Amino acid sequence: MAATTLGQLALTARGGRDPAITGLAVDSREVREGYLFAALPGSRMHGGEFIGYALRMGAAAILTDAAGAAIAAKELAAADAALVVAEDPRQALACTAALWFGAQPQVIVAVTGTNGKTSVASFLRQIWTELGYDAVNIGTTGVEGAWSAPLAHTTPDPITLHRVLSQAAGAGVSHAAMEASSHGLEQRRLDGVQLAAAAFTNLTQDHLDYHDTFEDYFAAKARLFRDVLPEDATAVINLDDPRG
Repeated sequence: MAATTLGQLALTARGGRDPAITGLAVDSREVREGYLFAALPGSRMHGGEFIGYALRMGAAAILTDAAGAAIAAKELAAADAALVVAEDPRQALACTAALWFGAQPQVIVAVTGTNGKTSVASFLRQIWTELGYDAVNIGTTGVEGAWSAPLAHTTPDPITLHRVLSQAAGAGVSHAAMEASSHGLEQRRLDGVQLAAAAFTNLTQDHLDYHDTFEDYFAAKARLFRDVLPEDATAVINLDDPRG
């Protein structure tokens, strides 16, 4: 995409700064001149620790939270980069990535649940293909179908996800079924995806190494329907599951 400004990406920097942005990165090693670097909070380390490096690599703007801004206060004060401080920088990044990459397949369905996500997404893609649509499924097995690409995670980071959706749309893909992991939902990776429908398969004890409690795990899954799926979209729920 050609350079655009922070304002065009729906971001407001401190002091009203509005530099041209040439790319997005969540990994400071991928930052190039003019990039927006998203310094996100993590379970082991805050991305704010890498703001200094991103600035040296030529970042034109930094997106982070108050903690990240405090961590790199000295580097930011000495730099000419714009600073965007968001209460939820993960969500802000996802919406920014959606605006940056733009195009998405016309019909996107997300599937969540402990078991069955890959199968359901694959079945959907196969049904659409039989109906004559150019379709893909996105998740554990990468991107499969009318257009293919490898993926490192079931639900990739927002920059990767929106890049993939844009590339798929550009390749003529009209329908996409994607897996929505609890990690991805909690970390706002699906925010900004234009969903037509979402499905819930089931919920069993899993991923409690990441989610503190079973209730936290359920809340992450439920976020697909509560916060990501539009109100006028379709929800398909397995009512045979106690959490359905």
